[in-house]
Amino acid sequence: MAELLLVEDEKNLRSLFEDLLAQRGHRVVSCSTLAAAREALAQRLPDAMVVDIKLPDGEGLELLDRRVPAVVMTAFGTLERAVQALRAGAVDFLVKPFDNARLLSSVEQALAAAEQLEELELTHGDVSDSDFTRQLIGAEGGLSSVVAMLPRVAVTDATVLITGESGTGKELVARAVHHASPRRDGPFVALNCSALPASLLESELFGFERGAFTGAHARKLGVVEAANGGTLFLDEIGDMALEAQTRLLRVLQEREVVRVGGREPVKVDVRVVAATHRDLPMMVSEGKFREDLLYRLNVVPVKLPPLRERRADLPALVGHFIARHAKRHRLEPHEPTPEAWAWMQRHPWPGNVRELENWVERAVILQRFEVPAEVGTPVSLSLERERVGERANQSVKTMKEAVAEAERAAVLAALTAAKGNKAEAARLLGVSYKTLFNKLHEHGVQERQSWS
Repeated sequence: MAELLLVEDEKNLRSLFEDLLAQRGHRVVSCSTLAAAREALAQRLPDAMVVDIKLPDGEGLELLDRRVPAVVMTAFGTLERAVQALRAGAVDFLVKPFDNARLLSSVEQALAAAEQLEELELTHGDVSDSDFTRQLIGAEGGLSSVVAMLPRVAVTDATVLITGESGTGKELVARAVHHASPRRDGPFVALNCSALPASLLESELFGFERGAFTGAHARKLGVVEAANGGTLFLDEIGDMALEAQTRLLRVLQEREVVRVGGREPVKVDVRVVAATHRDLPMMVSEGKFREDLLYRLNVVPVKLPPLRERRADLPALVGHFIARHAKRHRLEPHEPTPEAWAWMQRHPWPGNVRELENWVERAVILQRFEVPAEVGTPVSLSLERERVGERANQSVKTMKEAVAEAERAAVLAALTAAKGNKAEAARLLGVSYKTLFNKLHEHGVQERQSWS
């Protein structure tokens, strides 16, 4: 059962929509004014909203928040208003009158977007199928903008160009796009363009016919055809030779591929997501990268910041990697010492998230977090056992009381660590912003002027 906020000033329509949505099993909170809707949102964030644009005291578009997918309704539909609504974060734009099935379909679309947003926002949320478990972990100022845009980008077939330094997680974002898209049941095929010499890259990309060159004893499909019906991820595309770039441009323009040594084009249905750490516009000016290919690839640009600009994400990232590698190596997880945390905040992380993960995995294996001598000496970590011993003498509470007390304490600790920033606190806790927002009201946590 989903929680929906319905904002409609016309009484009969509001009653009709409320009954219709309630019949589908949803819990509906109805409002007739902008002020009432704002008050409702201040108390609890719903899973999705259905909002009329024209309200007695203002415009419903003012309510739109990218954390809550919305369906926007209006009796005065224009292309300009539709674009305005979609840019503000609406999932769909309905022009009155519309039939009941259209509204229900739009609400289901909004709820699907809400699930994707929460899945991508959660610190320990999966963007996965049964064989793939990865996380997009990013606090405010980190990957939040990427997380917010992914569901909207994923549902299209637009080409995506991901840029960022090595080790920032470009393939992770590419996989998230694929697994949040309608192509999720199709293949995800990745090729690192820098891992192959130019002489082999074309045959690997486009395949070849028997006899195309010495050693071509049988026809071989390339990764473009292998990704048919799914997503092709081309990593380090800046290292692709110009001749291969020309052939790739044809794939993007004509949706067809010609195998090396072949003549007949083969139709393909594939979405391309590319990534690079190079400055492609600079390469274009130097004649090393095709300008028309850059335009084709850069339909949706996604820039990933380096880890040194995402230091607020370190607790979530470290916690995730500790859990992952402790499970993988069947070892007891340990928390970093204060000295280790201090070193992490100072270290520039030239290898970005990849470097951090390797460091944490080594610490899990060695059962200690090694830090430079000037910060602190390697220490064996057993603080959690001490904390457990200290708690053993506390009075026994009911399970419900203990859970509530622990939740409230965790919320307060996260808000203090995040200096009152709720978005960052949610990520430290490993919950969505909506969950944290609702827990604040559930446990009566009041806003403070200072959380230091």
